[in-house]
Parts: sequence; structure tokens; C-alpha cells
Amino acid sequence: MPHHTLDQPRHAFSAMPAFIAVHSLTSTLPFIPPIGSAGHEEKNGMIIVQNDQIFITPPLPGGKAAVISAIHPVVLRINRTRATEPAAITSSDQLSWEISEKPQYQITVSEDGLSAYFTLYRVEKYAWKLVNCPASAKVCVRAEPNYDLLLSKLTVNQIVADLSKSSFIPNLNIPALYAELNNPTYQPVCIAVGKAPLPGKKGRIEPEARLSLITEAFSTSGASGPQSAADSSGMGPFRVRTGEVLACKLPPEEGMPGYDVFGGILPAPQPEDISLTYSGCCRLLPNGKIVSQREGRPRFTGWDTTAMRIDFPETYVLPDHMDAAERTLIFAGDITAPQGIGEHYTIEAIGNVYISGDVRHAVIAATGSVIIRGRVTDSHIYSGECGARQHRLYKCPEQLIEELSLLRNAARLLESNLRSRQQPVKYGLVVLHLLEGKYIHLPGMLRGLQELLAGDDPAAPMDTRQLKYMLEIFLHPGQFTEFINDDVVGTFLNLLEELRDGVFHMHEGNVRINIAGAEDSLLQSGGDLHIHGEGTVNTTLRAAGNIRYIPADSVCSGSTAEAGQSIVLQQAGAAAGQRSLLTAGHKISVRQISGTSIHIGGYSAEIDTPAGETVFTAQSLRLRNQA
Repeated sequence: MPHHTLDQPRHAFSAMPAFIAVHSLTSTLPFIPPIGSAGHEEKNGMIIVQNDQIFITPPLPGGKAAVISAIHPVVLRINRTRATEPAAITSSDQLSWEISEKPQYQITVSEDGLSAYFTLYRVEKYAWKLVNCPASAKVCVRAEPNYDLLLSKLTVNQIVADLSKSSFIPNLNIPALYAELNNPTYQPVCIAVGKAPLPGKKGRIEPEARLSLITEAFSTSGASGPQSAADSSGMGPFRVRTGEVLACKLPPEEGMPGYDVFGGILPAPQPEDISLTYSGCCRLLPNGKIVSQREGRPRFTGWDTTAMRIDFPETYVLPDHMDAAERTLIFAGDITAPQGIGEHYTIEAIGNVYISGDVRHAVIAATGSVIIRGRVTDSHIYSGECGARQHRLYKCPEQLIEELSLLRNAARLLESNLRSRQQPVKYGLVVLHLLEGKYIHLPGMLRGLQELLAGDDPAAPMDTRQLKYMLEIFLHPGQFTEFINDDVVGTFLNLLEELRDGVFHMHEGNVRINIAGAEDSLLQSGGDLHIHGEGTVNTTLRAAGNIRYIPADSVCSGSTAEAGQSIVLQQAGAAAGQRSLLTAGHKISVRQISGTSIHIGGYSAEIDTPAGETVFTAQSLRLRNQA
């Protein structure tokens, strides 16, 4: 962590007597060659350092002045000016010297002001003496401690007295200071701490508890009716009636201020409020209650942001029979299949998906929950945030943003090169050239997004008319070379980002995948994942929340289960020689287990011998490995 030093001198200066000896004082100096007995160089001035005195002789006619310098901690001043480089000096100059040494200790304070550190450099303070130097025309003055002359020893009282001058808080860790002075480590020692401010709570929406449960069952006709919260089948949405309370909008809560090591107040950060959009389908009462203005399934989106939205998605009911060409469906709402679906379906919903029956060779991505009464075979199922990221209206714009950004950079570079050669250039023609060359694959990607946005039923949760217009322009760039410029490309990128982010922000909270069982499949949930039937075989299950195998006879066979929180299983084991692999953030509970690998919090265990009811945690795995 960055630190800053308290306002105190970086060095302690000790003034020493300054002596200047001219040639008339030669009787007090060591031997100096007489005049006329030497060559030209011996006419130069001389410097002698002896017994903490500096003697200087002037140069003889035809000679040069002596040159003096010093090394730390000696500081020379010539004519009251500090000498930072070797300087010529004569007997007419005023010379003084002093010692500049680091203080005996230093106090540093962390950048956030919450911690103060004491660093000891030395306990004893000794006098300094100059190192003797024989006569020379060039002298570098040096000094060394005089260990025969102890000036003082650092004490806690001295430190406390110094700190009191710096408005330091009184609750110093005195024992830490004593310990460092008696047994020096010469490392920073924390001697005072402040108190960090306690953040408040952001504004938030809390849905009614029953709305976070999927508590309706399909009827044979596809209509749904309310069921009790105890209905464990989880086959449909909870529907509300007009006037029912959906949620409560809670205002921000102020935090508690703290204080720094100087006793100064550290204010708590201002908590953000949440903005709520509900488009006339709800009413916000003065007490924060949110009341429904219509019947249906309320949808809450915009989790983990400061802009949430409540709406009531439309529902698309799949017909009993669909042609192969119609088995790819994108809908900006809930999709329900009361009669089940056939094979090779691709369903992408900005909402929930409800299917009565089995699912085979299918891909289902929902920004809400996926509820399947039957078994899933050779399929990919995604829900919540995972469903949003797998949605083609998210993936396709994301890929286009990457490619179009590269094209934009290439167009800028090519345009710059042409202009540097004094060649006339049009940005639109540069883009056309790139689309017909290096980026010839881009029109195919543009047509793919255009097809996703085509049709009468809206596939996206926002108005895409301007984006469709931009797609037409870049699919026919030859007709718009005068129109296309860098700003137009930037606008196109912004519209693509708006679509991508809009789809992602439509993922709901408290989502789950709820299926009877799965084989040779991939299941990814942004919330929980429940198995309400016979279990899973050779399947990968991933959940940001919990994974639960509910019935007593449900089995996890040769499957990989990864949960951000916990896993609850009935039976876990190998299938066709393939072990099950269980990974959880907190714990794994199982009634019967064998042929399984366990991973929690960096600890692992291989369960080969059949075992009964067990709860695994990181601590239990650590103790197991130690034993």
C-alpha cells in the first residue's frame, strides 16, 4: 500500500566549526613543499583535512586553486552556498561544513490514512568526525561516526513527544514501540490504526418471497392456474393479479463514518439509489410497495445495476406440430410448450421457457428460468446470465463489435497512409475496399444479425429500427460511399453495443434450471439447478448458486457438477468407468457416494469406497487429507 511520510525533516543537520588556513599558517600544517622547489603542479593550492579541520593554502603564481568536494553525510557550503559538485576554493572563500544524516526513525501513514508505521533506522546517535586527508590539490571530504562519543539514545518518550507535535492520535501502540527499540527489526511496525467508514446499503428492490419461486404446474390444455408454494414440480411461473404487491423499493441507507490515524473524520461513501422503470404495469406507493396494475408473470431485470426494470413479458405458445424450418425460435418473452417439443429445436427466449415432456438434441437459452418436466438428452440448456450470454442476440453483436472495431482501425490507418502520400481519399471507398478484401467475411456476419432481427414478432427487447437501417448500409456499402465516415461507423458500433448490453441486462434474478434428468448434456444456470427426476448420466452441470437432486432415488452418474454455493445429492457414483466430479464453493451433502472426486475451497478427495450419508466441507477435506 502506498505510504506518505509525516511532515518532519528528512535529514538532521549538525553544524560543525569551519576552519580556513592560509599560507601564512604553514607552521601548523603538515609538510608543504617550499616555493621554487617543485614543478608547475606544485604551485597549485592545497587542501588538508586533519582533526576535524579543513586547511586551505592559496595557489602560487602560475598555479590553480585547490578543488574540494564531499560525500554523504558531509555537506559543504562555500560562501554560504551549498556545493553540489567539486568546486575550486581559495583562502579568500568562506567555507563551512555540516553533517546531514537520516533521522533515527521515520513515521509513515498509509494512503487511506488508516494505518501508521514506525520504521527504526538506529537507536544510538553518535557524533561524527572528519576523516583525515593529507595535502592534495583535489580533496573529497569524508566523515565517519565517532563511536567514542555517544550523543543520545532514542526513547519511547522522545518518539511520543515528537508525535504530539504532528496532531497524531493518542492511542499509540506503545508496546510495539518498546519492542522495536529493545529488539530492532528495522522493518515498518504498525503503531496506530484508524477505523474505516462503514459503507451504507444501496437502494434495492426486494421482490415478494413467493415471486422468487416457480410454483405453477402445467395443465393438459396449456393453461396455468395458481398452485401452492409447496408444489415441488416447479413447472410454471407464479402469476399475480391486479392490485397484488410485487416487491418493495428500499431507499439507500447511510453508512457510518470512520476516522484516520490523526483523528480526522472519514465520511462513509454516499450510497447510490436505484432507478426503477415499470412502464405503467405497476404503481409505486409512497411506502415503497410496488403494486401490480395487471395480471401475469412479473419479470425483474437489471440485477446488479442501478437501473432495474419490472415488466410483464408476453408468452408465445409453441404449436403441437412445427416444420423443421420453424424449429428455430427467438422471442422477446416467455416461451411455453404445453405439448412438449420434438427433436432438434433451438429456442432462445428473453424470458422463461416451460416445456412439458422430454427434450432431445436441442439448444435452449433463456434469460430467465428453464423448466422441463421431462428428461434432457444430448442438449445444451442455459438460464439467467448464462442464457443471456449464449443468446445469439448477445453473441452476434459481440462478434460484430470486435470485427467492426478492427475494420475501423484498419480504415483509419489506410486513410492516414493515403493522405500522407498526398493522394485523394474517401473514407467510404476505404471501407468498401476493406469489406471486399481483408474483411470479406463481415457481410455474412451482418446478414446473420439481420436475419435474427427479421420478422413480425420482435426478437429483441428494444427498438432496433435504426440498427436495421445501419445493417442495410453496410451490406450495400457501394451505394453509400458518400455517406459512410468514421462517425457513422462509431454510431453503428454504439447501436451494436446497445443491443448486446440490452440483451444481457434482461437476465433475471433467482433463476433456475429445473428438469427431471439429463444424459450427455450441458446444463448452465445463472442461479440454481434442480433435478426433480431420476438424475443425470454423463452430463455437465454448472450453477452460480446451488445444485440439488431432489428425489431419494435420483442419481448423479459419471457427471460433472460445479456449484458456486452448495451441492445436495442423493446418490453419486461412476458410470461406464467414468467417475463423477463434484465441485462446490461451500459444501457438498450426499446420502450415498462412491467412485467420485470431491473439490471444495482448494481441497480435494477421491471417494472410492462406498460411503453413507456425508457432508463435505473445505475443513473436513483438509482434516481428511491430513489424516
